[in-house]
Amino acid sequence: MSSFENLLVSDEAAVRTLTLNRPHKKNAVSPELATDLRDALGAAAVDEAVRVVVINGAGDSFCAGADMGVFLAIGRGELEGPKRVGTLHQHLCAFSKPLIAAVHGQAVGMGVTLLPHFDMVYAADDATFLTPFVRLGLVLEFGSSFTLPRLIGRQRTNELILGARPLDAATAADWGLVNRVFPAEDMMGRVSTLAAELAALPPIALASCKRLIRQGEESSLEASIAREDETLEQFYGSPENLRAVEAFLESRRDRAEST
Repeated sequence: MSSFENLLVSDEAAVRTLTLNRPHKKNAVSPELATDLRDALGAAAVDEAVRVVVINGAGDSFCAGADMGVFLAIGRGELEGPKRVGTLHQHLCAFSKPLIAAVHGQAVGMGVTLLPHFDMVYAADDATFLTPFVRLGLVLEFGSSFTLPRLIGRQRTNELILGARPLDAATAADWGLVNRVFPAEDMMGRVSTLAAELAALPPIALASCKRLIRQGEESSLEASIAREDETLEQFYGSPENLRAVEAFLESRRDRAEST
């Protein structure tokens, strides 16, 4: 497995965990970290042993947003490094396998606006979510003017972005920004269990459902139905479908015999 300067990589069965590893900067995203994450996602995408990827942060925070050096580089007219950070969401969107964010401590700026591009987001009860763009004389990023209103509603998005005040984990879950909140001391264990359950499911069906859901967000009901019907025709009677049905019937027979 490749090693990265700003990213820790660990595997447990079919689940790969990528840990943002700049704890001295609260995992603020530098061009180097963005490059490492892009390359790590690319490697996981083509590794057949990896079924699910979890991204978390080292130290006491998930991600403190963009490294301040990125803003300075933009001010100096240097575009290559900032561009690597600015396209990070594209690599999350393009990843075909289930992608989970596990958030603890602070999630700031792009540590928040990247979250809608994950398939699932789980948070520790000590997590906070802050988008201080207005305070910094900036506007929101990564398509979050599109994703956040669809995810949490327009008025809640206004409170999050315009208010620029921290949002606690319970409120974030109530709003729909995160799926569930777990006790901080047990958060990664709970996420690992959920990830392992996902990894045990038929992988082609998982990837196809993920793709259909993402496409459905941006199209009509009729177009979504057409895509689903076309994809189902490819799945009915496929080797993966038959294996899953046979396993289901066998487990049902086993339960019936044990009663």
